[in-house]
Amino acid sequence: MVKIHELIFLSLSFVLCSCGQPPTVKEEGPFWKDNDSKAIAEPAFDEPSLAWVSFKRTVPDQFLELLDIDRNIRKLLGRPVQAKNTNAFDEVPNSSWFTHRHGYPLTKMTPKQIMDGVSITPGPDTSLPWKAFRPKLGGATPGFWIEDARGDQYLIKFDPPANPEMATAAAAMGSRYFHAAGYNVPQETIVYWRKEMLQIKEGAIIKLPDGNKRELTMSDIDEILSEVHQTSDGHIRSIASLYIGNVKGPFLYDGTNSDDINDWCPHQHRRELRGLRVIASLVNHYDIKDHNSMNVYIGEKDQGYLIHFLMDFGSTFGSDGNNAKIPVKGYANLFDLRDVFVSAATIGLKSWAWEKAKPYQYPSVGYFESDLFKPEKFDPIIPNPAFEQLTDQDSYWGAKIVLAFDNLDLAALVDAGQFTDNNAAAYLLKTLIERRDKIGRHWFKKVNPLDFPQVEPTDKEIRIKFVDLWVSSGFSEFSTHKYIIRHHGKDIGSEKMAINNSIVISKTQIDKMRQEISTSDNKQDRSFFEIYVFSERDGIAWKMPVIFTLYLGESIDDTRFVKIKHPS
Repeated sequence: MVKIHELIFLSLSFVLCSCGQPPTVKEEGPFWKDNDSKAIAEPAFDEPSLAWVSFKRTVPDQFLELLDIDRNIRKLLGRPVQAKNTNAFDEVPNSSWFTHRHGYPLTKMTPKQIMDGVSITPGPDTSLPWKAFRPKLGGATPGFWIEDARGDQYLIKFDPPANPEMATAAAAMGSRYFHAAGYNVPQETIVYWRKEMLQIKEGAIIKLPDGNKRELTMSDIDEILSEVHQTSDGHIRSIASLYIGNVKGPFLYDGTNSDDINDWCPHQHRRELRGLRVIASLVNHYDIKDHNSMNVYIGEKDQGYLIHFLMDFGSTFGSDGNNAKIPVKGYANLFDLRDVFVSAATIGLKSWAWEKAKPYQYPSVGYFESDLFKPEKFDPIIPNPAFEQLTDQDSYWGAKIVLAFDNLDLAALVDAGQFTDNNAAAYLLKTLIERRDKIGRHWFKKVNPLDFPQVEPTDKEIRIKFVDLWVSSGFSEFSTHKYIIRHHGKDIGSEKMAINNSIVISKTQIDKMRQEISTSDNKQDRSFFEIYVFSERDGIAWKMPVIFTLYLGESIDDTRFVKIKHPS
């Protein structure tokens, strides 16, 4: 029988050995598209029990995490398991899970594009009657499905009476934010309509709690509408979520779908799901659980594939859907075992930051603040397996996307909420800006935030340019950098200063690099050079460099970046 100390020794040996593998680089550089759209048999609808998944995430999974020796040793040594679906630039390729939209200098969306969001239709046609055909099942917020005169179907949801505009604004802004950030989301449109235009679709039924069914009646709709806010002139403000197709149930934030050959990466090791924790923290999307996602089958039967959506953004910002958020939401799990242990160990003397929260000021915004907000403390409603695996590199990736939203971009998001109170809109924008900057300052300290390198070869030199995200985000006015060129771990040049975020490799240095290539024993990858860039900002030095891997071809024009690494 293996003893505990032997297990620890074996785990430690495995961790240390696995950290010593040389990096793999290719001359052609990184891949940017995951080929995960191969045809699969159409799967059946599958939705695991919400109660069971919530319990599993909260109790058994948390205990198993504590007993995971390999993971805990890796964490102790600063060598956690990194995301498994990144490319050589440490980025996430486009896939059925994620698409680069906003966050890259060459793919940055305009404020109008952000405000428009997903625009498949103009929204529900309000010139002719709607036909209600099914009440909304599940969830805390009331709603029902309608079909408009064009034949398009929408889920209609509402604002609570005490908080007009809050839930509909949150859903409209949240969907546009996550769409711009790169995720698949439904189209969400704010719409004003009158009850008189509503009819019951012929043959519409309602499923009763006992499992029986009966005809849907206008009385059922009246009961739903009695719980929602209506304007003084008789209009009802709603969020209309466009039907997105052949839904097959939610995806889980761990494991893979064994029936889907495209689902090759365990979900807890997908960077777009790990980094989602940082992205979600900006808008306090605390309700980001398995059941607020969905797999959708695209294509003809047995010739299509699954794409993966985030959904239900009515509990973002200060909204909790049918109420304003209470301060604890976003700062702790609904039942947090770790907080329970801390409270028990301190005999209840431990106080939490959210306990000092002030009442919210604007009913249309709800409870949403930046003073108490700490990016590293953000927690969803139930523990999320992908979030639990978050590394500094995942956090940096998510923070890059958050910081890509400048003030005009955030203003466009707020405009999408269609607030009638200008003071509420101004408060929300100010809070978003402050939360964004906190996210950048916290996570950009974990790794050296140099990125987006470009190479400009000439006859006499190679000029390398990069972006210092700490400076471009406005956290410092300038920075200084030093770099060392290494070839297979060997320094081939003294430490040099970089000028204005630009590295210049002279012809003399290039000739030396050529000499290293000609004398290298490693014929397979001898043309790869690592450039270690160390940075200092406001007198503070980042402890780790960024490592840019450069391929130097036979001609100087054949020079390009093939790998980026952000150690921590």
